Amino acid sequence: MNAIQKESFTPELQNTLFDGFRRNAVARLGVDQITDAVAFVARDIEGNHVGSVVVQLFWGGLHIKYLFVEEAYRGQGIAKTLVEEALTYGRQHNATFAFVETMSYLNVVAFYERMGFHLEFTREGFTHNNSFHYLRKNLL
Repeated sequence: MNAIQKESFTPELQNTLFDGFRRNAVARLGVDQITDAVAFVARDIEGNHVGSVVVQLFWGGLHIKYLFVEEAYRGQGIAKTLVEEALTYGRQHNATFAFVETMSYLNVVAFYERMGFHLEFTREGFTHNNSFHYLRKNLL
């Protein structure tokens, strides 16, 4: 082994790691149940980004990885529509539950609870008095 060095987390390195995870899962379990992430994107009439949600099927669950709506479009139900689209995708692919992690400074736990998620646990201790919330919703 050569010396360990710090590198950027490039798409190539990510692919190398994910390929290794997949090979390991297949070797140990005979199957890999992690898919590539997909995005559902809302755009305005000119094609500008309004909001998007990125999800990934992950061992029978639907991981909501990222949800973002541009500031000018917030409060119009776009986030709700994006999450509903993501949940439909999860159900269509037989995900039994959906899960999401979010930081406390975003103040979105109530939003996810209105969408039928429940708070599983909170990890405290992050800087600036932040916490990380983990939420889940059963899909079947």
